[in-house]
Amino acid sequence: MDETRDERRAFTHVRALMTHTGEGFVALTSAGDVRLMNEAAEEILGRTRAEGVGQPIEALGVPELAETTRAVIAAADCSRPRSVSLVLHGRDLICTVAPYHDQDSCGVVVTIRDQSELTRSRKRAEAILQSTADGLIVYSSQSRITFVNNTASLMLGIPVEELIETDRDLWTLCGLQPLETFDPQRGDSQVREVTLEQPVHRVVDVRTDPVVDDHDMYLGYVATIHDVTAEREIGQMKNEFVSTVSHELRTPLTSIKGYVDLILDGDAGEINDTQREFLTIVKENSDRLVDLINDLLDISRIESGRIHLKVQPLQVAGRIKGAVDTFRAVLDQAGHTVTIEVPDDLPLAAGDPDRVGQVLINFISNAIKYSPEGGNVRVRAEADDEFVRVSVSDEGIGIAEEDLAQLFTKFYRVDSKLTREIGGTGLGLSIVKSIIELLGGQVGCESTPGEGSTFWFTLPLASADLVRMPTIEGPGGVGGTILVVDQNPEVADLIETYLFKRGYDVIKAHSAEEAFDLAISESPAVITVDVMIEDGKGFDLLQKLTDTPMTSRIPVVVLSIVCDEGRSQRMGAANYLEKPIDREKLASVIDDLVGSVASPVILVVDDDRRINDLLCANLKSLGYAVIAAYDGREAMVAVHAKRPHMILLDLRMPVMDGYQVMEKLREDPETADIPVVIMTAYHLDDSRADVLGYAAAHVCKPIDENELVGRIHELLTERESS
Repeated sequence: MDETRDERRAFTHVRALMTHTGEGFVALTSAGDVRLMNEAAEEILGRTRAEGVGQPIEALGVPELAETTRAVIAAADCSRPRSVSLVLHGRDLICTVAPYHDQDSCGVVVTIRDQSELTRSRKRAEAILQSTADGLIVYSSQSRITFVNNTASLMLGIPVEELIETDRDLWTLCGLQPLETFDPQRGDSQVREVTLEQPVHRVVDVRTDPVVDDHDMYLGYVATIHDVTAEREIGQMKNEFVSTVSHELRTPLTSIKGYVDLILDGDAGEINDTQREFLTIVKENSDRLVDLINDLLDISRIESGRIHLKVQPLQVAGRIKGAVDTFRAVLDQAGHTVTIEVPDDLPLAAGDPDRVGQVLINFISNAIKYSPEGGNVRVRAEADDEFVRVSVSDEGIGIAEEDLAQLFTKFYRVDSKLTREIGGTGLGLSIVKSIIELLGGQVGCESTPGEGSTFWFTLPLASADLVRMPTIEGPGGVGGTILVVDQNPEVADLIETYLFKRGYDVIKAHSAEEAFDLAISESPAVITVDVMIEDGKGFDLLQKLTDTPMTSRIPVVVLSIVCDEGRSQRMGAANYLEKPIDREKLASVIDDLVGSVASPVILVVDDDRRINDLLCANLKSLGYAVIAAYDGREAMVAVHAKRPHMILLDLRMPVMDGYQVMEKLREDPETADIPVVIMTAYHLDDSRADVLGYAAAHVCKPIDENELVGRIHELLTERESS
């Protein structure tokens, strides 16, 4: 009796749950007859319990449901539920048919859920996604495509039906190699710029974002394809405009600046004090205009990704000293002092020497400008486990906190009486920030109004596999013939004047064809080329000179207003200088190249920089061209860049010692016959006698200069006569 009462109570509870649930519920016997229906099932199916209970499932008037139910009953394995989606009376339904077993009987239970509102919401969402201008591709957690809008289909040129429910890799769809590191489950967004050529040319940004639920469970990811073709074309037009304008400005500035310098030097006769004062003003303002153009071009190159960085191990102390020396005359005039604080054991940083020098000059220049008369500028360098940090501190007006956040943005200048008097474009610090970040460092500023400012930047430490590229230096006063190629006669005449004063003979050409003919007939020591002659034919000339055996060994210096150093070097240029021309730098480059062609080249390899510098200076004074390397790896890089006539080699060096250098030289047939003179202050290692036997001679430290020069002369003479 109690058991029957409990069963009735349990049934009452179940019946109450069935009555109040929003889902339809139908229980059927193993024969497929309706055993039970709840009120929700009546309302959804449009059949009363009286019409359904006791009747076969087919009596409910839903053939699809009846078919699925019969299939579940008939299945040998009745443990797996099945689902069917259908539309009934305008409603979107999903029916789940599951088997059940109890002590007395078995059958199936049908759960009917009305998904009409969910379907309407999904369709509204899909309509919104279809109307967006960006392409959208939705991937499931199993990396299968579950949704593609028409914009994405149009951009990729693939019909939607070919993409849905496939596992086609996103990057393969975009014509790229799949990314091994791509893992959207990590939770971070990724953006790649992609150029699509089919069905039409497009430049797009493809962004991937993971999708997670409220419990941080990964559901898949969304790829957004944003067409940036117009922005890139506008950017290209801007860069071309900047290049064109700079071309038109640099050409006359080259002549203005060059000829004013010659007049100030007295090349056009004596000038009085008033003339000198006026011409000095012209020179200073032309220099300011050149700096402005250079800043605009730097910004353009950085934004377009065309900036050419030559990253190598960098002695920061030397860069700091060089930058400070640039301002010695200014410091004396203004009564400023500069204090340099650099530890002796400061490690090498990874950086571009010229660009890091540019950053230092910018910071030091600003510190001097904004410091009071007699103020001190302090330049410090220090290192931790990852970076070298350089700071430049002044005792100037300081910077307000609200200005610090925008200090490194383009064209931003702190608004004060002093900054208005000093002037400027607001581009310098933006360029500094871009350069340092491209080199893997950071920039910043700390300041207190009225107490001064400290500008700082960091550079990553040089890795063990980073090698400096040694440069060649020729002896002075070598002389020879230089071919100057420039379609502007005034600029060609100016370069001729510079080089003639230096002791060189000059021949000129104003077209690519004329230049090539003169290169063949005159065999000049060096050729200078403006690559923009005849609308860019200078690049074709450079390639032709490199490819022709009779001219391939003639060094070519590109002198141009077009900032394309990387392209010039790839095509074989020995060096690159921008217009307006710095005559001292031009003379130095020409001297080194002519000297390296006309004189024997000696590679000096010694990690003691004082000894190395002294040897190089003495050898240059004796008419030799020199290359300085400070360890064995640098030596091998130098040998393959410019084969020397002789190598002076220290045995004990870091990274790669002299023994290893000789082994490498002898392994390569191209370098095996280069004579090597060993320099050492230690006893020779008898166990390495096989390697030492390769040396042509050896001298002991401290080096007797006369003995060394005698050995060099003797060995080179023997080599020439053999």
